[in-house]
Amino acid sequence: MASKDAEYDAGKLGSQRNDIPTKKLLMTLLAISMGTVIEWYDYSIYSQLAKVLGKVFFPTGNAAVQAVSFWGLFAVGFLSRPVGAVMFGHLGDTRGRGTCLLWTVLLMGIPTILIGCLPGYATIGIAAPILLALLRLVQGLAMGGEFGAAMVYLYEIADPRYKALTGSLGYISLGAGVVLGILVVAGLISAVPESAMLVWGWRVPFLMSIVTLAVAAVLRYNMPESSEFTNSREELSEEAIRRARNAAAAAAARPNEAGSSADGSLDGHVSVVDLEGQAAAAADEKKAHYVPVYELFRGYWSGLLLHSLYGAWISASFLIGYSWLPSFFAQHVGIPTRLTLWMVLSCMILFTMMVPIAGILSDKGLPRLTVTIAICVASAASAIPMFIGFQTKSVAICWLIQAILLAMSGYAMGMLPAVVSAIYPAGVRISGCNLGVNISSTIGGVCPLIITAVQAATGSIYYGPAIVLAATAVITIVASALLIKYYPAANKCHDE
Repeated sequence: MASKDAEYDAGKLGSQRNDIPTKKLLMTLLAISMGTVIEWYDYSIYSQLAKVLGKVFFPTGNAAVQAVSFWGLFAVGFLSRPVGAVMFGHLGDTRGRGTCLLWTVLLMGIPTILIGCLPGYATIGIAAPILLALLRLVQGLAMGGEFGAAMVYLYEIADPRYKALTGSLGYISLGAGVVLGILVVAGLISAVPESAMLVWGWRVPFLMSIVTLAVAAVLRYNMPESSEFTNSREELSEEAIRRARNAAAAAAARPNEAGSSADGSLDGHVSVVDLEGQAAAAADEKKAHYVPVYELFRGYWSGLLLHSLYGAWISASFLIGYSWLPSFFAQHVGIPTRLTLWMVLSCMILFTMMVPIAGILSDKGLPRLTVTIAICVASAASAIPMFIGFQTKSVAICWLIQAILLAMSGYAMGMLPAVVSAIYPAGVRISGCNLGVNISSTIGGVCPLIITAVQAATGSIYYGPAIVLAATAVITIVASALLIKYYPAANKCHDE
């Protein structure tokens, strides 16, 4: 199944050290973290302001139509991510990780600020949701390139002993961004009347991104490259030089072209002195025409497929537990909106705590994919009982179920960077990780829309989500088992 994948030793991928001064390394980690916080802060405030934004941009008397319209626009940001994954994967694998990450944070942060400036439907009519959709599309492109690149960069610059823990910093930042967004929205809802929220209050969280964007952009400017990336570029040049030398030598040594002329040329063919120049030119041309996504699909398509399926449940469980459940609790269980915010806030703190725990245990040798399979088996088995529990309309039971779901999701996410980075060599790693992460995120991103649409069509509010969770869990179980078979390094720490 793994065609070209055997040509590199993924088990040695954590052995390269980076000579980055401690202070520079800490500033780099801060730069990456802040960019990821911005990304998920925006995601958080957009999700938590669902009721308000639905009224501002989709005014209608039908609550179900309003919900479907809002989550449809939410899904737009995810659907554009694979395109961004290819665009910024190419940039990151050819021009450098730092260049890629600078552009993604700018294209993520600027639309966030512009969303806060948009007029509503009452002011400019249908143009309001159209402009919002366009800005969400741009954000989706940036998010498609941001998270996979950040995850790879963190993994590559990390000490070999702490690869999984350092790689998990991206998901720790994810949790921090989500928690920050919840706190801001919760504070606004508590302090600002609903009438004011519909006019100007909803804009405040988006406009607050101005400061964090400026700081993150400054910190990301001129970040150091990882040794794995620079080595991969050197290997690309060496390969081109070697092929050019062999081709020129073969042409010069043909039996019917014997002898050398007085000027050092081989009977009118290439001069021996010129071979180095031709080889260097070939190396430059090779790098200039190197297309990572082509190499990815040519040699590592099986890893990309398994990566995408491996993340299905991880993405779905997070998005259902964090984005969809609060609205579900408010609309169908009768829990006040303010309380649902505090529920998801506490659950996201638990989620964020589970991420580094997973990274630490992974670095100590706990098999990553084996644990993922166990988590997904538990999720699939408990999916229907979990949603039946919501019928009790007990705040305590709903809170506990949400906490368990997000704790499992957090632990699985903590292992994800180490798993997927071991699938690809450095030359296609950002392209592969970006595409894989975003394809699986797209699966998860459309889950709230699918569930909401099914509820509107059938009136069944409990079993739809359970079926989605169970189905994605089975997909991840199968993908994890195949990764263990074909990519064993993804299941173990770097020195095993």
